[in-house]
Amino acid sequence: MIKEKEQFISLKFDLLFKKVFGSEEDLIPIKKLLKEVLGIVPKDVKILNSELVGRPYKDRDVRVDLVVELEDLTKINVEVNTDVTQTLIERNVYYMCRNMSMDLAPKSILGKINRHIQINLDYSGKHEKSIERYALYEEETHKKLTDMIEIIRIDIPYFKKECYNKDIKKLDSKTKFLGLFGAESIEEVRKLCNGDKIMEDIGKRIDKYNDDEDVIGLYHYKYVEEEVKQEQLEEATQKGIEQEKKSTARNLLKENMDVNFISKVTGLSLKEIEKLKGD
Repeated sequence: MIKEKEQFISLKFDLLFKKVFGSEEDLIPIKKLLKEVLGIVPKDVKILNSELVGRPYKDRDVRVDLVVELEDLTKINVEVNTDVTQTLIERNVYYMCRNMSMDLAPKSILGKINRHIQINLDYSGKHEKSIERYALYEEETHKKLTDMIEIIRIDIPYFKKECYNKDIKKLDSKTKFLGLFGAESIEEVRKLCNGDKIMEDIGKRIDKYNDDEDVIGLYHYKYVEEEVKQEQLEEATQKGIEQEKKSTARNLLKENMDVNFISKVTGLSLKEIEKLKGD
């Protein structure tokens, strides 16, 4: 098995998130998410992208965000954002617009567009509030233009901090649930879920999929192999820089420049420069 037993894969990892919350066979976790974030208890939830890819680490184009549809045809897109930038925020808006365009029948000029909500689980980025809600408003009067679009940004580090700085028993269910996304060990998961049947079931799913071959495979591909590649790239870059410094030093030596000056310009030590004289 690729993953060491003590290594914990958290809900921050998008495929684990979808494995836990995107199962058509068990809709309780996604209903819990909708209840805590939107304050609704849907009668019916349909997973629109239910495929859980078999070998994701062999497919570079795999997408594992979660799109669900409620009984009133409201569509909700849930995104796990590990590194939030303005570019990523705008890309998330694009995803929502893309999903809205899919409501229109082919070749139709105007069809029925259903309500769309995007929930962003943000692990970084500037947040003025723990949960921020965005819609289309008139700039001066703040009158809402439509209820068809809503974007919700959730500051996961805030809820993680709340859960680990305060008595868990005194926290409300929303804080504990959202704090679960910041848990960094199975022990933390169990503490947050203890005493809540639905949360305990979600915790068991997190534990189960920490031993799932697909989750481990993609995690290894994205965070282990990519880390090795990055280290190799940085090492090659550093070697190139060192070679450039030495080349500059050699050229300056040919011009009979003072070794102290060469050291200052290139960052090479006097010993290294003296060695270059003999090359």
